[in-house]
Amino acid sequence: MNAQNMNESKATSSIQTYMRLLKYLKGLITPFALSIVGFLIFAASQPLLAKLMEMVINSIEQKDSNARWLLPVLAVGIFVLRGVGTFLGVYYNEFVGASVVRKIKLELFKHLTILPAAFYNEMSQGFILHSLHSGVGSVQAAVTNALKIVIREGLTIICLLGYVFYLNWKLSLVFLLLSPLLALLVSYSTGRLRKIARKNEGNAGQLLQVSKELISNYGVVRGFGAESYETRRYAEALNRSFKLQLKVRKVSAIFTPLSQLVVAFAVAIIIFLLLHPMFLLTSSTGELVGYLTAVALLPKSFQQLSGIGNTIQNGLIGAELIFNLLDTPPEKDEGTYQVETVEGYLDVNNLTFSYPGTERAVLKGISFSIKPGEMIALVGRSGSGKSTLASLITRLYEISDGSIFLDRVDINQYQLANLRKHVSAVSQNIALFEDTIRNNVAYGDTGYTDEQIKNALENAHAQEFIDELPNGLDTMIGENGLRLSGGQRQRISLARAFLKNSPFLILDEATSALDNESESIVTKAIEDLAQTRTTLVIAHRLSTILKADRLLVMDNGIIVESGTHKELLKSGGYYADLYHTEYEKAN
Repeated sequence: MNAQNMNESKATSSIQTYMRLLKYLKGLITPFALSIVGFLIFAASQPLLAKLMEMVINSIEQKDSNARWLLPVLAVGIFVLRGVGTFLGVYYNEFVGASVVRKIKLELFKHLTILPAAFYNEMSQGFILHSLHSGVGSVQAAVTNALKIVIREGLTIICLLGYVFYLNWKLSLVFLLLSPLLALLVSYSTGRLRKIARKNEGNAGQLLQVSKELISNYGVVRGFGAESYETRRYAEALNRSFKLQLKVRKVSAIFTPLSQLVVAFAVAIIIFLLLHPMFLLTSSTGELVGYLTAVALLPKSFQQLSGIGNTIQNGLIGAELIFNLLDTPPEKDEGTYQVETVEGYLDVNNLTFSYPGTERAVLKGISFSIKPGEMIALVGRSGSGKSTLASLITRLYEISDGSIFLDRVDINQYQLANLRKHVSAVSQNIALFEDTIRNNVAYGDTGYTDEQIKNALENAHAQEFIDELPNGLDTMIGENGLRLSGGQRQRISLARAFLKNSPFLILDEATSALDNESESIVTKAIEDLAQTRTTLVIAHRLSTILKADRLLVMDNGIIVESGTHKELLKSGGYYADLYHTEYEKAN
C-alpha cells in the first residue's frame, strides 16, 4: 500500500469513527440542537460588534449626539445576546458530551461482563482499565471541549466571513486564496498527531498496568526487594510517555504559529489593499473600521480552531480503543436448553482442549463419568490440567474437541446462565469484592434473607468471626477482602457457594488457605453438603483425598489412573509415587 492509499485509509477510518460516535447522539438531538443554536447566536454577535463599531465611528464623524441614546443600548443588547448564546451553547454541549460518555461507559462495561475468558487472558488489565477510563475520557474531551470550539469558532468564522464578503467580496477573496495553504498545514499536523497519539495510548495502558501490579502485589515487591526494579519499569514507561508528549507539544508549537502566520498574512494583505486610495475615497471611516474590526476578529477564531487538533486526535484514538473492545465478540451463548434443576450426572467424553492462540493440548482425550452424590477428586502435579478441566464444565472456554454432558445434555446446548446456575465453584484464587460481607456472600442475587446468609456462613465456619466484627454482616471487607485473613476470606468464598446451593459443586483446592482446625470443620460441612450434591474436588490435602469416592489421577493432560485411595496405593503406580513424594510430606 503506497503512502497516498495509507493516508486515504486513515482518513476513512477517522470518518467512520466520527460517524460511529454520532450514533450516540440518538435521543440527544434536542439538547444538541440547542447547543448549536446557542453557538450560532454567539457567532452572529461577532459581526454585530463590527457593525456597532462602524455605527460608533460614523456617529463620531457626523457629530450625532442623539446616537448616545441608542448605541449603548445596542452594545448591552449584543452582550446579553452573547451571554444567552454562550449559556445555551456551553451548557447543552456539556450535557450532550456527558450523556454520550455515560452511554459509552455503560455499554463498554456491560460488554466487558460478557466477553470470554480468553479475552481476559490475552489482554492486560491495565489496557482494559485505560480503555474504560482514559479512553472514554479522551472521547469526552473531544465531544465536549473540542466540539464546543469547532462549532462555536467554526460558526463564528462563517458569520464573520459572510459579513466581510457582504461588505466587500473582492477584497475578501484573499482568505480563499490562502485557504489551500492552511488546509495543507492542518492535514500534516493531524497526521502527525494521530501517529503519536496511537503510540501514547498504548504506552499509557502499560503505565497503568505497572502501577496496578505494584499496588496489587506490594507484599511480593517488598518481600523480594524489587522496589528498584518496579521503579525502573515505571520510569521507563514514564520516559516514553514524556518523549511522546514532547513530540505532541512540538507539533502543536510549530503548527499553531504557522497557521496564525497564514491568517496574519491574509489580514496584512487586506489592510494593505484597504488603504489603497480607491477604497479610502469610496468608503466612509465607519465602514472601513467596521470591516477591519470584522477581519481582526477572525485570527482569534482561527487560533482556537488550530489548537484542538491534539484533543480531537486523542479523542479519535480513544474512540478506536473503545470500539475495538466493543467489537470483540462476546462469550458464545447459542444454547437454548433450560431446566429448573439437575440431578448431577456428568459425562466427559474424549475431551481434548488447547487454550486459544496456542497449539499445545492441555487436555488429551479425557473421559470419565460422575453419578449424582459422588465426590470425585482430581489428583496430580501442578500443570497436569486439573483446573482447566474444572473450568470447562462451566464453559469458561469453548471445547476444542470432545464433549461434556450434564444430565445427559451437552453443555453447549444449555443457555449459559442456566448452566452456571446449576454449578457452584470455589477456587483457591479467592475472588471477593470491596463490599459488605452480606453482599459478598449473596453475590449476584439480592433475594436471600439474612437467615439464609447466616446459615451459609455457619456451614462454612465463618459466623464465629463475623459475630466479633462491630458491624457484623454489614462490615466492609476492603478490596478483595484484604481486611480479613486468608482463612476468613476462603470461608466467605465457601459460604457463597453454600448459599447458591447448586446441585453440582466444584472445589478447586478450596480448603488450602485454612488452618487445620478450620479445615476439619469446613471439610465436615463440605461432606454434609456433598451427600446430595455431585462434587468435583481438585485435591490439595490428604483429608480430602481420603473422603473422595474415587480419584482421577492426571498427568500431562491425561488420566493415568482411576480408583479409590486404597486401590491406587495398592497398585503401586503413578499415584503411589505421588502420594509418597508429595502428599505424605505435605500432610
